[in-house]
Amino acid sequence: MEDVLAAAVQTLINDRCRQAYIHDMRGGLQAIYTSFEALARSAKNGAQNAALIDSASSMAKRAMAHHEQALVDIVNQVTGTEGAAEVVDLGRLLQEAQQFLRNDALSRGISLRSSAQENVLVLAQRNKLRSLVLGLHAVGIDALPAGAELHVELSLEGSFALLELRSELIYGAIREPEELLCREPVDLRPQELVLGFARQWITARGGRIEIPSPIGAPTGLRIYYPLAAA
Repeated sequence: MEDVLAAAVQTLINDRCRQAYIHDMRGGLQAIYTSFEALARSAKNGAQNAALIDSASSMAKRAMAHHEQALVDIVNQVTGTEGAAEVVDLGRLLQEAQQFLRNDALSRGISLRSSAQENVLVLAQRNKLRSLVLGLHAVGIDALPAGAELHVELSLEGSFALLELRSELIYGAIREPEELLCREPVDLRPQELVLGFARQWITARGGRIEIPSPIGAPTGLRIYYPLAAA
């Protein structure tokens, strides 16, 4: 049951973030194109400026290496490759996720804002955790009205990393995987799938999710995730 929910949420997030992935790939290709243009121009004047050729060649190699790594990361992300748990800088992952979805949020008139304490380290499967952070951002972007703000704050709370999402968004009750997948859904929303998976995955790793305000009222979401051992 847990694997089915994880696969359903991974597919949902991949589909939702398709345009953002395409934007990233086009950005990498643009960098390669620009570097080869510079290389071609420098080659025409190579006899006069050999150093310029070396510089342009180095830029092209860096662009190719960066694009190759970006493609590997995208493939690993969309295929749900788990890998071993590793120490993850949660603040950096949060920053990367907001940068990844920045254009998507702007096109919908949503402001993304974050504040993060430094050196918040957790032990997690990076791709799974990144998918979860992307999914929580995506459902917020889609549900909020134009002009709204989604503020994500990262801090330390005892032995936990505390990730708080604050906005006008109304979160419903978090349903169990069995209820989500085995009962007839009247109106099964992406938020329900993402939250159901989030609670199942985080609880299994010693964390918890809280909705601090009454159900049906604008509220926030608090995610407690165990810190990596020192």
